[in-house]
Amino acid sequence: MGLNQEIDAMKEDLIAAVQGCIRIKSVKDIEHAAPEAPFGPGVREVLDWTLALGKEMGFSVKNVDGYAGHIEMGEGDLLGILGHLDVVPEGDGWSVPPYDAAIVDGKILGRGALDDKGPTLAALFAMKAIKDAGIPLNMRVRLILGTDEESGWEDMNYYFKKEEVPQIGFAPDAEFPVIHAEKGILHLELSKDNPISFPHIDRIQGGERANVVPDRCDIVLKGLSYPDTLQALKGFSFPEGVSGTIESYEADQIIKILIQGSGAHGSLPQNGKNAVLFALQFLQTLPLSPEEQKQIAFILKYPGTGFYGEGFGINFEDEPSGKLSLNVGILEWTSQSIRFVLDIRYPVTFQSSDVLDPIASIAQNEQYKVKILAHQEAHHVPKESILVQSLLKAYSEVTGYEPFAFAIGGGTYAKALPQGVAFGPVFPGEPDAVHCPDEFISVDNLLLTAKVYAQAILNLAAGSKSL
Repeated sequence: MGLNQEIDAMKEDLIAAVQGCIRIKSVKDIEHAAPEAPFGPGVREVLDWTLALGKEMGFSVKNVDGYAGHIEMGEGDLLGILGHLDVVPEGDGWSVPPYDAAIVDGKILGRGALDDKGPTLAALFAMKAIKDAGIPLNMRVRLILGTDEESGWEDMNYYFKKEEVPQIGFAPDAEFPVIHAEKGILHLELSKDNPISFPHIDRIQGGERANVVPDRCDIVLKGLSYPDTLQALKGFSFPEGVSGTIESYEADQIIKILIQGSGAHGSLPQNGKNAVLFALQFLQTLPLSPEEQKQIAFILKYPGTGFYGEGFGINFEDEPSGKLSLNVGILEWTSQSIRFVLDIRYPVTFQSSDVLDPIASIAQNEQYKVKILAHQEAHHVPKESILVQSLLKAYSEVTGYEPFAFAIGGGTYAKALPQGVAFGPVFPGEPDAVHCPDEFISVDNLLLTAKVYAQAILNLAAGSKSL
């Protein structure tokens, strides 16, 4: 039986595995972290579950203190496949419960279906198909299971202090055909305290993660006329896909407002409708104090202008990786302080200082403090490398589609390897539902992805073989 047939025969098992994995809510939960569960009980549960599945399939497995784990087969030098089992919070706007893993119109829906549980398990079943077919390999193939990819990569930092670093490999956590360049990533916090309490803004809260375009923003106002505020909200021209509603009004003039936008991955802010920015635009129309209006104008002028850093004058671009992107991922405004977090993806030929210096200068002028929360250097593997060419060949052989290599703003575990690239699972022309409501992977694409990964493993670890 050929590998394609092996994978087709495992179709129902693969679907059931993806569904079972999705049903484990594996959002980082530091509040309930414990020894052997550094990112919370849900993340530990999904790691244990996946390692148990790998062991049941006959592979060797290892849990590295709850930070990560791996599933391995073969002998020789190490080929790494780096997936992750943690997910971003589910957010709002789902048509089905986000952890039910329902199948609708041939699609498995659920948080993590596409990012990254589905493709990680597709890689595992690709390994099983090769094992069951008895094809000898001249490399060890190790599926590394990360658990903190959506946050600070503390998992990989810990794992690679304990375990061997593969010299080559791929991350099944982006798009096909092959992503050979990934922009640098900066998460910056800008914050300031106001010595005098803001008279009208009691609270603004929008966003949970820097790398997600906020799909909602909650506003609490005080000391303003309810009828005037309601009239302003009804008269404000929100774009399609954005709405504003008054959720409650209390007798002491406390007005609670919800601005609803649409989420997207933070590396593609143009694909979402940032509820934080639309909330601030609406607030500009209200009779707020001069200081409140000044701070709103600062955010809208600098990080809030455009999607590519135009406001800060950092709209850089290069040939290997394209334009810089900037997302206002979090805003926390209280009666006496302001804090917002930016997700910036900068091109591979630029340095972090090219981005930081202009922002720091502008922030200093407005008495904002700047703090680097996270930083990943840019990463680039030449298109002509054996790794890239082997994966492009596998993609073309299995799908019949045109192979090409390109760059993204998203950051994947490929950056953790000396020679690592991102490889699937989103096919060209397919919708990218990562970090969105109704995240999904179609059953057909799940199977096709597993077949591509099987051929890729053979091209790299056993020489080129035909399916």
